[in-house]
Amino acid sequence: MSTKYTFSIINDTLNSLVNLSRLTSEIGASNIAIALDYMNTNVDVCDIWFKADLSSPEETTLNGLMSSHTGAEPNEIEPPTMSDGRPIVRADTRPLDTSTYFTMAGDTTFGIGDGTALMWDFSNDDAMGDCAYYNTPAGYKTKHIELTFIDPIYLKDGALYFFDAPWGAYCDMQVVVPAGNYYPNPHGSVPAILLGLPGIDLYSYADTDIVYVAYVNRHHMCGSCPMGDELNAEGAAVDAIPVGWKLVGHITTVSGDNTSKGYASFECYRHRTVLLTGDTP
Repeated sequence: MSTKYTFSIINDTLNSLVNLSRLTSEIGASNIAIALDYMNTNVDVCDIWFKADLSSPEETTLNGLMSSHTGAEPNEIEPPTMSDGRPIVRADTRPLDTSTYFTMAGDTTFGIGDGTALMWDFSNDDAMGDCAYYNTPAGYKTKHIELTFIDPIYLKDGALYFFDAPWGAYCDMQVVVPAGNYYPNPHGSVPAILLGLPGIDLYSYADTDIVYVAYVNRHHMCGSCPMGDELNAEGAAVDAIPVGWKLVGHITTVSGDNTSKGYASFECYRHRTVLLTGDTP
């Protein structure tokens, strides 16, 4: 039996308008798992029937969706063109307003590419120890290397260069949400509208640092690889690492290793690769 949800078109929508075709597409693209049955409008009322009861988070999503619904007809997307009007035809995944950027280091609050280097050397104790989101197995030790950026970063390919790595050494890389930030989570309880954000996504709050993406998992290293062990991707990440989030490398080796070392390179897309005169971080 269908379940009906009723909204006031005047009070519950952004522009006091409902476009049923657009609203159907928006519900279909949301995280509501219950199938839409049908919907109709009558004067100021929009009735929406689903095949079953929505869960509480799904109701929150539906409410947020209605409050941001514009009622407008879907717009035709104009294809991109060059400055002389020629159409742009591409086979890569680079966003149009970004440049390809190869680096072995993060940024600082003052500049691009002058931050922490993605390098490690187990002859010293720099960056050693566990953290809240990564536990080192017994008999091993780990270096944690955190990189941040002043622009959004679209991750793509990378390469590991290592020397004298013992059997059992490996690398993990993760995208981490720092404590005190909200992050998209389809199982979260905070709708985008409460954060002043567009759309109908749900968010969670990070009380501690939270791993959001596992970019490289248990990539083992042994011996030396001076020419680089390439990690190739077919395309760039769909979503950029937001400014302030961390790209973290964990290099783990056996406890008795005091000689291995290495560094990593990664390719990404970003909006700026240098700060021009007059530009600010």
